[in-house]
Amino acid sequence: MGWPHGDPRAVARAVLSDPRFHVAQPKAHRTIWNAIGDALRTLWNWLVGPLRHATGNRALTTAIGLAVLAALVAGAVWAILRFARVARARAAARGRAAAHAAALEDGLDAAALYARALDALAAGRLREAAALLWSSALRALDERGRVAFDPSRSPGEWRRAVRDPAFDALARDAVVALFGDRDVDAALVKRMRESYARVAAR
Repeated sequence: MGWPHGDPRAVARAVLSDPRFHVAQPKAHRTIWNAIGDALRTLWNWLVGPLRHATGNRALTTAIGLAVLAALVAGAVWAILRFARVARARAAARGRAAAHAAALEDGLDAAALYARALDALAAGRLREAAALLWSSALRALDERGRVAFDPSRSPGEWRRAVRDPAFDALARDAVVALFGDRDVDAALVKRMRESYARVAAR
């Protein structure tokens, strides 16, 4: 049976196809996890895309892709840990240098600094003992008129100013004690005391 005013299905299709009757769909709210997921999918496709064409084996491609991804993650973790270690070592070195500068600014003479170094050594504070020996040596050079004290000098600049093999040895060990990231041992402090004695005997 015909429809006097036309097929209602055709009318419905015409209405639905008219853009005026379209309702915009709200955009889904995206979170940081969506962004991370998209980035991981992009990385995964970048890794396995060439492999998929090369191997033609889905399981093998997945295994190789996972191995490469694990290596990349391990490398990133290693780099982060290494950076953190270097940052901690630099912060510790700045702290030791600041402590060394503070000891010199206290106005103590070479003998008082040396006595403090022996106290620190007796208490097992080897790094502090080494730093105080270095401070005492710089004060001694100034007190004996060999080289005027200048807190802005680096150990290398002190070596060039003093020009003494015994002082060179003292300065090398002081650099390890003040700026190195490894522990100071008793052997290093002993070497510094021996070098100090030779410098003081000049």
